[in-house]
Amino acid sequence: MKDWQVTGVSLLLILLPVLPALADNFYAFVGASVVGFAIVLYLFATYKPWVDQTNATVSLFFSGIFSFGLALGVFFTLPLHPKLYGAVSLVESIPFFISLYFATKDLWGKIFKKEVLYLADGYLAFALTILIGAIIGRFLHNFYELITLYSGFLIMGFILMLYFRK
Repeated sequence: MKDWQVTGVSLLLILLPVLPALADNFYAFVGASVVGFAIVLYLFATYKPWVDQTNATVSLFFSGIFSFGLALGVFFTLPLHPKLYGAVSLVESIPFFISLYFATKDLWGKIFKKEVLYLADGYLAFALTILIGAIIGRFLHNFYELITLYSGFLIMGFILMLYFRK
């Protein structure tokens, strides 16, 4: 593709979900995002990210641009009713996750080794434990459950940090 074609397709993929979201029209959002999803699926099938790293990067670019447009559309509807927009966006972001996997599959084996937890003298293990606790706590609403959960994950984080300290 030429540069002007890439720019045009990228702008189209961003604007298709954003403009109906700005107008707060869910049905127009679904219709426009389905058109964008069809374009992304066409580019996904054309570039076949499972063939090689270059195709995976190109597929990741276009599906990432479309997922960015979807996320921006959900952001614009946050004060109103983001759950419907978020569900549509999550389903239509599946090509992005597949492309991301194929673009980064060589890194996964290097990242998930035990030596990574020793990084920063155990602080990475501490931070990951606190992050997991924060994500779980996001779904709870009772103050007493949150205090128990956060203090438990904080204690586990300190124990892991001391365990992975060199």
